[in-house]
Amino acid sequence: MTIKKRSSFKIMKAVIFALILREMLGRFGARRFGGFWVFFEPAAQIALMMMLFSFRNVTVRSGIEFPLFLISGMVPFFLMRNIVLQSMSAVDANRALFAYRQITPFDTLLARAIVQITISAVVFAIFLFALGFFFGYKITMIYPIRWLFVLSVGLLFSFALGLLFCMLTEVLPELRTFLRLLFFPVYLLSGVLYPIWVLPQSVMEWLLWNPYLHIIDELRYAMFPNYPEHFGVNLIYPVKAAALLMLIALGLYRIRRLKLVAI
Repeated sequence: MTIKKRSSFKIMKAVIFALILREMLGRFGARRFGGFWVFFEPAAQIALMMMLFSFRNVTVRSGIEFPLFLISGMVPFFLMRNIVLQSMSAVDANRALFAYRQITPFDTLLARAIVQITISAVVFAIFLFALGFFFGYKITMIYPIRWLFVLSVGLLFSFALGLLFCMLTEVLPELRTFLRLLFFPVYLLSGVLYPIWVLPQSVMEWLLWNPYLHIIDELRYAMFPNYPEHFGVNLIYPVKAAALLMLIALGLYRIRRLKLVAI
């Protein structure tokens, strides 16, 4: 009987699949009606914001309905934010598994990101279906490939940021509360709740340093017809920011990977 040796890629794929199943079981089975609450909590938050900001008969510009405007920014931003925040606690939540040398901290972060993407995709699809089928809004996606590319850039940037924060909070656990609170002003300054063309140019010059503002606005540009282009908003800046941040995060991870798995 011969034992076939698996490649590193196959081992990593099996590990990530197992971690995804473990993460799903933890989120859906940790409490009664776990599956319901996993999807209901973000959906309720989005629905509440939509009601607070005038649910019906409000358009942003060029026939863009305000509920669609909100959901096109809120769901992607919450997805990117949750990838960062979930990554900070990924090592602590799976520390006992590092006794198995096939499992690395990077695998746990990647598994959590995949689970978060899956949940957000379902929430996004449910909301678009509800707004289109029950409320009669016209759902559009004029540049679907561009939309996917922009979202991929945002996910890459968030994953790199989460990896960086994960290592920082392992050294300074007190930073976790501060970093969680930091995302609230980032949320307000990313153009999620309002069209950025209402802001004066002097304010926009500062806000353009925020990669999430570029990502959210580019997602809306790819989704809505006649959505205006804004001076200074582009794809090049978030791509460069994501690539640079990923290089820094991977470099630090390479240096500290053995300390992260210390039990």
